[in-house]
Amino acid sequence: MRNATWWSLVPLIFGAFVVAVEGTVLTGVLPVVAGDLRVEPGAVGATLAIYPLTYVFGAPAVAVLAGSRSQRTMCAVGLVMFALGNVVAASSGSIVALAAGRSIAALGACAYVPNAGARAISLGPRRRGRALSIVASGHTAATLVGAPLGIVASPHISWRSVLVVIAVLAVVVAVAQWFSRLDDQPASAMGLRERLRFLGDRRLLSILLLTLAVVTAEFIVYAYISVLVGHNAGTASATIATALVVFGIGTTTGTLAGGFLVDRYGWRRMLRTSTFVIAVALLAIPFAHNAVFLFLCLFMWGLFGWTSTGWSSWKRILLRTTVVASGSSRNPSTMSEGAAVVVTASS
Repeated sequence: MRNATWWSLVPLIFGAFVVAVEGTVLTGVLPVVAGDLRVEPGAVGATLAIYPLTYVFGAPAVAVLAGSRSQRTMCAVGLVMFALGNVVAASSGSIVALAAGRSIAALGACAYVPNAGARAISLGPRRRGRALSIVASGHTAATLVGAPLGIVASPHISWRSVLVVIAVLAVVVAVAQWFSRLDDQPASAMGLRERLRFLGDRRLLSILLLTLAVVTAEFIVYAYISVLVGHNAGTASATIATALVVFGIGTTTGTLAGGFLVDRYGWRRMLRTSTFVIAVALLAIPFAHNAVFLFLCLFMWGLFGWTSTGWSSWKRILLRTTVVASGSSRNPSTMSEGAAVVVTASS
């Protein structure tokens, strides 16, 4: 490692942002996409679910195919593939072509996300929680700006143009991360059979299932967040966009704070605290008919909901420090799987 510092994480943060913002933007302009392709919104919703589903099942396979290739190389390949997928989606004239582009982009994310996380923790054992949370803040920042941006910009800019811009940014980040001073290790030296064997570890399996349960519950509410806000505080676009911004501020803050809190108080205490606050916030949202109270609930949900990035990732590292890239590819899968369950059901 060549004197890596916190600044070395910047390309990885932008990479996480680029990979995540595409999905949040498309969620905000789903009816526009449906009208352009002349299909029902439900069909586009089902197509959007292809991305997380491909990630869930593709991440382990991509990790095996990576073999002894370097993490830096896999990050670059993943971002370039992600960019290609977005170009295909942007030029699509049918729902099938859009689905193909989303699938290609998802496979690119499978290569980038776990290896970016593995490179991030090379800052040192005492910085792992913070490093993972800082990189993941790019993902939650996409939540902060993605959906609101889609709502506000949809009358003025084509969704196709947005995807092209995202593709260009992905290529720029691929080049930038190549020159990062972070340590560069082989992506994986394990086969599929060895990876599946880890599912027999009850501690690892329990943390993955818990993360899946919490994130699925959160995405069930998030899928209908615009409906909830419209019912409780008004259907104006500005009101819904503001609510999503408040939620995004909470998720970004929670992701950044999560790593520091895990390093300070330990993953067990953060697990109990965050799960309790998430449950209370989600239970309160349907009864929050005052805009201020509703926004407070959304902020607290985002704040503590996204601290799970810190405690779940840190626990997995403690359990399997020798297979960081393998474990890191599974936890984002649980997040994507939660989204896939909801999008598929709601469409």
